[in-house]
Amino acid sequence: MRPVLALLPALFTGTALAQQPSRPPAPPLITCPASVEVLSRDEIRPPNGWEVRPETQRHWLRGADLFEGDPADRVQLRPDADPRRRREWWDLGGNRQPYRLVCRYEGLESGIMAAVPAAARRCEVASFRENSRGMRHGRVVSGPEQVVVACR
Repeated sequence: MRPVLALLPALFTGTALAQQPSRPPAPPLITCPASVEVLSRDEIRPPNGWEVRPETQRHWLRGADLFEGDPADRVQLRPDADPRRRREWWDLGGNRQPYRLVCRYEGLESGIMAAVPAAARRCEVASFRENSRGMRHGRVVSGPEQVVVACR
């Protein structure tokens, strides 16, 4: 009977530790903007009497690529992935050149790029889908899917 009683204090302290709230994640050092606005620069030749009416278009974040050094050098890093949780991530460190994060947007071939701060230890892409339907660029979409890219 004594061995069981001797374990009780250890059990209570263990449950007390397990019930402590976990720390919130550190604030991101850099994040991709949720959307970018692009002024249409289509080369349209309107017929006589007509003129082109440019419109600003919003493009939503769809993912990111991570490069070691300049993306022109083509040293793109492959992320680890958890498809069930809709996450991808890169663990950072031990690089010879600064990391570059390229944010990718729906409907655009080009992305926007920024240097990843040297203090960052992980970059992560997470996707969340809302339970709704709507229209985007003239197409019916279920979602919308929200993508968040952050380096901490």
